[in-house]
Amino acid sequence: MIHPACDFIKFNLDQLFSSYPKSDIKTIDYYVEEAIVDTIFDANVKYKGKKEFNDWNSLKSYIEIDSTLETVFLYRLERLIFLHQSDSAVLQYLASMMKRRTGAEIYYSTQIGKGFNIQHGFGIVVGPRYSIGENFTIHQGVTLGQKTLNSPDEKIVIGNNVTIFANAVVLGNINIGNNVRIGANSVLLHDAIDNGVYIGAPAKKRN
Repeated sequence: MIHPACDFIKFNLDQLFSSYPKSDIKTIDYYVEEAIVDTIFDANVKYKGKKEFNDWNSLKSYIEIDSTLETVFLYRLERLIFLHQSDSAVLQYLASMMKRRTGAEIYYSTQIGKGFNIQHGFGIVVGPRYSIGENFTIHQGVTLGQKTLNSPDEKIVIGNNVTIFANAVVLGNINIGNNVRIGANSVLLHDAIDNGVYIGAPAKKRN
C-alpha cells in the first residue's frame, strides 16, 4: 500500500501529463516519507509560533493553500530521488510539476540545508549544482544563476542563515558567507562576506 502523499502527487501528475512513467510511483513512495519529514522541519521553521506540523495530514492541509510549501516538498522529494536514483525518469516530471503548479524552478542537483523558507515563491529560479546552507530564506522573483551562458563550472555556494529579498539576482562563481542579507532588486556579482548586507545594482556591502 502506497503512502497517501503519493495519491496527492499522482493526482497532479495525471492532471498535467498525458503520459509519465506510472511505475515510478513506487520510486516516489520509497522516498516520500523522508521528504515529508524534511518538509515538516522546513514548515515548522516558516510558521514558528503560528502553526505546528507533525504529520502528512497537517502538512497537506497547508500545501493545498500555500504553494511555497508545495515547492519545498517537491524539491525535497526530487532531491532524495536524485541522490539515490539520478537516472529516474520521474524526476523531470516532478520538476515540471513544480514549475507549472508553483511558478518556481529549483534544480534538484542543488543542495539546500534544513530550514528552507520560501516567501511568496513565484518567479524563483535556483540553478543546478549549487550548495546552500541551513535556514535559507528566499523571496519572490529571485534568480541564482550563471553569469555566462552554459558555464557548468560556475557555482554559487551559500552559507547558513542567508536571506535574499524580492527580485534580487546572484550570478556567477560566487561564495556567500553566513548571516548575509541581499536587498530587494539587488544584483550580486561578487563574493559576500559573513554578516554583510548587500544592496544595489551592482550590489555593494552596506557599511
